[in-house]
Amino acid sequence: MEIQLNYGNWIRRRVLIILAVCTLVAGILAFLPIGLYHLVPIFFFIIFLISFLFPAYAYIMFSQKGGKFQEKVFNLIVQNLGEIGSGRILDIGSGNGVLAVKIAQQNPQAEVVGVDYWGADWEYSKGVCDTNARVAEVSDRVHFQNGDAATLDFPTSAFDGAVSNLTFHEVRSIADKRAVLQEALRVVKTGGSFVFVDYFFEPKYYGESTAFEAFLKNLGLAQFEYEPLHFMIPIPLLLKHPKILGKVGMIHGRK
Repeated sequence: MEIQLNYGNWIRRRVLIILAVCTLVAGILAFLPIGLYHLVPIFFFIIFLISFLFPAYAYIMFSQKGGKFQEKVFNLIVQNLGEIGSGRILDIGSGNGVLAVKIAQQNPQAEVVGVDYWGADWEYSKGVCDTNARVAEVSDRVHFQNGDAATLDFPTSAFDGAVSNLTFHEVRSIADKRAVLQEALRVVKTGGSFVFVDYFFEPKYYGESTAFEAFLKNLGLAQFEYEPLHFMIPIPLLLKHPKILGKVGMIHGRK
């Protein structure tokens, strides 16, 4: 029997509900006899409908009952992390803990530590993380704790590998997202593996791609690759929108 993990969804349901309600209200008003102002609710109905349908499509594509795209990205991260053996791995921004669980399943002797802020803005929780680890029978090797990705509560070189998925740009305690990336690398041992997925091709977070690549080269990493996500995995056309995955990239290699 296949293990059913609670992935959650990168698109927040409450956002979809708000947009759906706004679309419904505007649609109702569009059918009311309000004279010359009749075009106003029609205009807002069209705007809200488009605003709802786009994230709704993304929600379905990310869902395990739809396109399973979250799982595809997680599997890509696990694949590029490689075998860790009996080492320690850090998952930064665990969400519902599925990526940490998958890493533990791939590395039967490894310990995985997941950290997350689990703020009220997100529909994830430590409780769901713990449940997913228990359902997957890896709770003896997978542990979760509250933490800030900008100031990780671990010594330098504490881990044999580190991963992060769509987390760095969300860190609010520091403006420079490159510093968050450096903090993640700080806790990885020399020779350790890392795989980070984020909006690395969004200039407002990381600067222009050529300058950011030069920044990566100056970190003194033993080896790294820096590529758009759509170079590594097929992405449906609508999901390539800049607000969804169009500017997402992956950095992976060894420190």
